[in-house]
Amino acid sequence: MRSETELDAGDCRTLLERGVVGRIAFWAEDGPRIHPVNYSVLDDAVLVRTLPTSALARVAQESPGAPVAFEVDGLDHADQRGWSVQARGPVERLTDPEAVVELERVRPPRTWAPGERTVVVRLCWTELTGRCLGTGWDPVRDQDYRRLR
Repeated sequence: MRSETELDAGDCRTLLERGVVGRIAFWAEDGPRIHPVNYSVLDDAVLVRTLPTSALARVAQESPGAPVAFEVDGLDHADQRGWSVQARGPVERLTDPEAVVELERVRPPRTWAPGERTVVVRLCWTELTGRCLGTGWDPVRDQDYRRLR
């Protein structure tokens, strides 16, 4: 029997904090974009590093406060179960030097992609939701979904 349950805010945050790679969706000059990104969570925000010339950096610079969405998930194809967490809210470029230093000290987003990713973009979520598919498991306590440090 298949089931779907809503995750509470605490479980959403726990799963979001454990992730490494997610997708950020935003509206660029030429239309909708979805980019896979490495990320970090600090306070109530998702932070990513990007190239200064990227579409995401342009949106954060030219349209601060523009709405964006971020999603991270975990899937178990064999057992047909998984979870998904979505954060939505305004985007901005992180320019405060003290906040950047704090991010680097606490949990810097480590990018896998090449290039000088010197711009830090922050999504301060106003909505954090998630759901879990499948029965007989708990994605928050399941060892398969622990963050690699």
